[in-house]
Amino acid sequence: MAMTRQDDARCFVLRPNVGLYWRTTVRVYVITVIVTLTVALSFTLAGFWPILPFAGVELVALGVALYVTARRGRYREVVRIDERRIEIEKGYRGPEQSWAFDRVWSEVVLEPPAHRWHPSRLVIRCGAGAVELGAFLTEPERIRLGRELRRCIGPVGTQSVEGGPISEYKQ
Repeated sequence: MAMTRQDDARCFVLRPNVGLYWRTTVRVYVITVIVTLTVALSFTLAGFWPILPFAGVELVALGVALYVTARRGRYREVVRIDERRIEIEKGYRGPEQSWAFDRVWSEVVLEPPAHRWHPSRLVIRCGAGAVELGAFLTEPERIRLGRELRRCIGPVGTQSVEGGPISEYKQ
């Protein structure tokens, strides 16, 4: 989570913590393909031909898994808060979904989980609209983000920038 501040506006950028960059992922995959195919071809030349198709299937499965993981790492949630509005954008390469709420009538809610093994939900509500934020965050990160958002947005119906801390639920 990164937060920037410009004048009276704040911007929160949320993204999953994925360890590898795309170029590093491609390099690791290429090295794995070269090593695997070298071993599989040597066994194929020795007469153990069934190894080659299985190696191919494994490499395709690994490639798909690495692609899905790398794509998840490009996901972003951006929350902009100024004096009057809250703007939320979600997407991979750019904003694919966006919401705008009036700050005065918005509230930050940390909903307790339905079951012990489920995570809580951090939601910004305004009237009938609600947007969940940071579903990929850990529980302590979600609580900290909720406190920061609550501090920026304030209680419903006020223009105060300083709100009380977000209440933590009991497990």
